[in-house]
Amino acid sequence: MKKIASLALAGLMALSLAACNNQDSADNQPLTINLSEFYTEMYDSIFPDPDNAPSMTALEGEMLEQAYPGLSEVETSQCLVYAPMITAVAYEVALVEVTNADDVATVQEIFQARIDAQVESGAFYPATVEAWQNSSEIVTRENYVALFVGAEKDQMVEAFNAAGSDDGAAASQNAEPSESVQPTENTQTPAGSDNPEPTGTAAQ
Repeated sequence: MKKIASLALAGLMALSLAACNNQDSADNQPLTINLSEFYTEMYDSIFPDPDNAPSMTALEGEMLEQAYPGLSEVETSQCLVYAPMITAVAYEVALVEVTNADDVATVQEIFQARIDAQVESGAFYPATVEAWQNSSEIVTRENYVALFVGAEKDQMVEAFNAAGSDDGAAASQNAEPSESVQPTENTQTPAGSDNPEPTGTAAQ
């Protein structure tokens, strides 16, 4: 009888150990997010009505470098930045996966510099300045860094923290508060562009 009890106990211990090993293996899996799919799904979820959604366009090449100086020098696996076609609209989303984890801090600094620049001189319009100052957040998860700006910022952050292969385990960092400035009366050119662009809409 004692022998049977010992065998049963040994079997339970083996099952428990196997379960722990499987859990450890799952916990050690790197986070994987397809940033393009995430952006599309997040955007469609937050703005289900296209008529009431901000018209966003991807920043690339020279426009991206002007808006985010130094970002092109960081080695990335994925890099997507979206800004509004109408510059008075206070929305922006930047999503980056760095190849080297050491570059996470660099991207955070670049994103913070973008916030500071928009608050200090780039945003112009009072409501836009306020959004960059009070409705912006930088979020980091492993090798991923995201910047969200807009009235629905909290929903964007929540969606990002739930995305990927680790079922939503997240670490977020709030953007540092920026100093208030008096906005100018000048008309802002589109983010990252030297030339004025007419007000209008663009396909998402």
